[in-house]
Amino acid sequence: MTEKNFVCKECGHTESKVGKIGNSGYDKVKPPGFNAFKMGTSLLITCCANCGEVSSMRIENPNAL
Repeated sequence: MTEKNFVCKECGHTESKVGKIGNSGYDKVKPPGFNAFKMGTSLLITCCANCGEVSSMRIENPNAL
């Protein structure tokens, strides 16, 4: 998965990649003082495919918070 019109601000490369943090229940993003019944959501990180510079982080499912 790549972003359209991506240009790395560090190296100028034009290809990005998306990684995911949050495959287990322990590393999910949860609201402060989270309810035990809420599972939380994963965090998606977009980075340069060449140098790894992180360009954005976003919540995979905001409704899960």
